Amino acid sequence: MSVTRPAPTAALRGGAVGAAAAALAIAAHGIAGGGFPDSAALTLLFASCAGVGVIVGGLPVLGRSRTALFAALAAGQGAGHLTLTLASDAHAHAGVPAAAMLAAHAAATVVCASLVHGAERLYGPITRVLRTVLAPLFRDVDPTSAPAPRPLDRRAPRLTVLAAGLTRRGPPVHA
Repeated sequence: MSVTRPAPTAALRGGAVGAAAAALAIAAHGIAGGGFPDSAALTLLFASCAGVGVIVGGLPVLGRSRTALFAALAAGQGAGHLTLTLASDAHAHAGVPAAAMLAAHAAATVVCASLVHGAERLYGPITRVLRTVLAPLFRDVDPTSAPAPRPLDRRAPRLTVLAAGLTRRGPPVHA
């Protein structure tokens, strides 16, 4: 039975999804009138979006499909909205229409999907250019020609400084 492993860039994809989901959830939530989060809400938001990023980076199925990427980003926006709604003041959402909030988070999902997809498309060409540019710098480096490490000095440390301070003190002897 073969085990399908995530692509080597899966961790980058998961990190990008988590970070973009958090940033765009804050922006969408604020633009739609839900207010901007305080530090407690941000902490919860970062934790939930980090969880979404870990799931995206760990599941091999999510690395092959644009639909799966979009679904993961929608889940990230949903988690972000739920976190910000639960962590924020209940009165802040009283006048916010649900359609505006849904539209803002949907737009954030589309923007986030295009950002992650664009980064994935540019990853290969950019790394090829970097390898081409940096390869001549490391062509003459031989990792086996490194100098041998010096042997460690295993002798006992000299305690001359401490020996001068060690005396046998006690009360004076009366004869």
